[in-house]
Amino acid sequence: MHVVVADPQRSCAHDIRDRLLESGRSLRVDIVADLVAAYDIAEHRVPDLFFVNTALARLAEFEVLQFLFRALAIRCVLHQSGGQSDASIGHVGKRAGLRVVHTDQVCAVLREASVGSSTCDRRPSSAQPDARGAEFDDGVILLGASTGGVEALIEVLASFPKNCPPTFLVQHTSARFTAGLAQLLDSHVTPKVVEADPIGRPAPGQIHVAPGGDRHLHLRPGTPLRMRLAASHTGQAYCPSVDELFHSAVPYGQNVSAALLTGMGRDGAQGLLALRRAWARTFIQDEQTSVVYGMPRAAFELGAADRTLPVGDIGPAILASRRRWT
Repeated sequence: MHVVVADPQRSCAHDIRDRLLESGRSLRVDIVADLVAAYDIAEHRVPDLFFVNTALARLAEFEVLQFLFRALAIRCVLHQSGGQSDASIGHVGKRAGLRVVHTDQVCAVLREASVGSSTCDRRPSSAQPDARGAEFDDGVILLGASTGGVEALIEVLASFPKNCPPTFLVQHTSARFTAGLAQLLDSHVTPKVVEADPIGRPAPGQIHVAPGGDRHLHLRPGTPLRMRLAASHTGQAYCPSVDELFHSAVPYGQNVSAALLTGMGRDGAQGLLALRRAWARTFIQDEQTSVVYGMPRAAFELGAADRTLPVGDIGPAILASRRRWT
């Protein structure tokens, strides 16, 4: 069995490794200190079991890693080290939907583990896109998400056909994880998913993910459609920002369809309102299917949405708003 311990505290990681190796089982145990290294080893070596410190599970990037675990059927258990409060630990575990154990319980987890078991029974939809054969107008689609957004995006994009309108999305994550997010989405949907590059020219069948870092993804007014990466201003809560993308698309007005998905905070709400006032079609995810009903709630309270829908209905609805009916 191949086990990986992800822990920024070297002493704690070595303690867990020693406990596992002393269990008497035939094991390979690797240690990584951060989520980037964890993503790399998960993608290229596909271990059977991950122990991830709860300090790492608090990071926004863990959502991308957790989705990769589910896609590859890698079991994940969170572990806590000394000095971490039980109250905060429980919150992290509940939010991630994962079991949390103390260091002295890792051998018990190992005994229970079966090779190939999954952290979760949920899987991205395998249904074929409903819009196959449809023709679309010259409009664009914009998506924004934060907490819980990786699976929400997969579910929305699962209905997108190969010729979908040019699509641009912002998912709150760091620069180091944007490429991994684009690869994950690309492996689960029909259109081509790439990191947004201002040199490229958006076209039907392409989904562009805003790069993480210190710049925002903007649409650049003009013909043909182009995009650019704009510098972030001091004090902005998120970079890339959903609001920045949405506001940049206001000049396109009724040629835009935009959806704001699950997430914490208010990013995207004002931008969605500006789009609706410019006659764009606007959608938000409902509270029942949102992991965190923060960003959609803020948009709802502003009156920014034409429609509030379960996440599974947003993809077909947003495509229908751009469909060319003959």
